[in-house]
Amino acid sequence: MSQQHQRMRARHPQFELLRLKPNLAVWQGTVWPSPLSETYTVRIRYKKYGSPRIWVISPLLRLHDDAASLPHTYTGDYLCLYHPDYEEWTSDKYVAETIVPWISLWLFYYEAWLATGKWLGGGIEHAGRAKTQAE
Repeated sequence: MSQQHQRMRARHPQFELLRLKPNLAVWQGTVWPSPLSETYTVRIRYKKYGSPRIWVISPLLRLHDDAASLPHTYTGDYLCLYHPDYEEWTSDKYVAETIVPWISLWLFYYEAWLATGKWLGGGIEHAGRAKTQAE
């Protein structure tokens, strides 16, 4: 876990380490998907040998006017960045080199979806968690 943290600190110094234990690391920091994008604060929770979980802390994610739920999210409000069965993420990879760039890419496609109503990021369709416009 300390190697994960060292790599995160070197690659993404804007991420603060919130918690580090032998089997757990939690970071929070900012991601800026494109020069025209908002800056997002995200939290990453990585439990050793598990799948990282990512939450957008701010700004709150909104729905497209025609949508009933956010695309490519799981119950619990965390982002779906990859399909677990395809081994795109494995515990021998660094969060800083895979997950953080994927977060930025997800947010880029989220902004396009918010504008157009179409998810252009590919992936496998699944039901996202329904959110109200007030959230």
